[in-house]
Amino acid sequence: MKVNLVGVHKVKVKLATGELGYYFYAWRGGPRMKTKPGTLAFTQEYVRLTKDRKKAEAKPQTLSWLVKEYTSGADYQKLSPSTKRDYERMMGVILVRFGTLPVPALEARGARRLFLDWRDEMSATPRSADLHLTVLARMLSWAKNREIIIRNPLEKVGKLHKASRKDIIWMPSQVNKFLHQAAPHLADVVRLALWTMQRKGDVLGLTTLAYNDGLLWITQAKTGARVRIKPADEINPLLRKAKEENRTRILLNSFGEVWTSSGFDTSFRKEMKRLEISGVTFHDLRGTAITYAYAHGLDIERIAEISGHSKSECETIIRKNYLAGGDVIDAIRKGTK
Repeated sequence: MKVNLVGVHKVKVKLATGELGYYFYAWRGGPRMKTKPGTLAFTQEYVRLTKDRKKAEAKPQTLSWLVKEYTSGADYQKLSPSTKRDYERMMGVILVRFGTLPVPALEARGARRLFLDWRDEMSATPRSADLHLTVLARMLSWAKNREIIIRNPLEKVGKLHKASRKDIIWMPSQVNKFLHQAAPHLADVVRLALWTMQRKGDVLGLTTLAYNDGLLWITQAKTGARVRIKPADEINPLLRKAKEENRTRILLNSFGEVWTSSGFDTSFRKEMKRLEISGVTFHDLRGTAITYAYAHGLDIERIAEISGHSKSECETIIRKNYLAGGDVIDAIRKGTK
């Protein structure tokens, strides 16, 4: 006999196999259920999970409640750990200011101005102000998509911060100085980032398994794009050495241990100061490689492929499963000599 369990929350997800499936939760925002739906065990698990739940839990829906709903959903859970940490920090600020705001008020006239005025109060740090509003806007977009609200008051909101680092690149003299004078374990990170056009997290996380049959296979954490690269001669020795030493990761710190993001940032910052290289960051290496390649005749479509960027912004639309040829390598090499 089929039993109707009131409140069970069903969420469609993409499984590790690539197929679509469903996760079941005892209630929206509640614990995930482990047993098979429709079975006696499923009913027993539901009873066990809900027996101590207070019926008074039907509290007024506020922005604080909406944050809990959003962070328990599949969209939030698939974010990288570093992105979650950033979101949690900014959502904490949002909750201090608007946590008790009723959900119906989000759709009322004046909500957009309320949030924009709050952002303007942080105008002394425009980039931070934009990031806080972006997190709130994404959460409201999620709520609209699930029909929790009908109108997102922060759709198509402009930004205060207009500066961009896309035109800031390392000069060849700066690249050469770091590659030849920096500590080897740091120079290797920069070398690999420059010759693969990948982000810091993807470079530091590269495993020796990613280097196989003379190719480097990368799945970008931020975009999910799968990138297949023919490595340049400049990084092949580094890749082969890591493979021969049976390392787990290709890049290691000075202690022979796996890099942490914060540990690398600290070491990199100190080395930049020691070498007196200023005005550029590690993140600018990606734009540097792209700029050098483009300046030496490589078309933007090919650059988008190797970097995983879009054609227009080199950032959003990802080309999947490609093989970078020698033309990419030759273009970067000309720019770094």
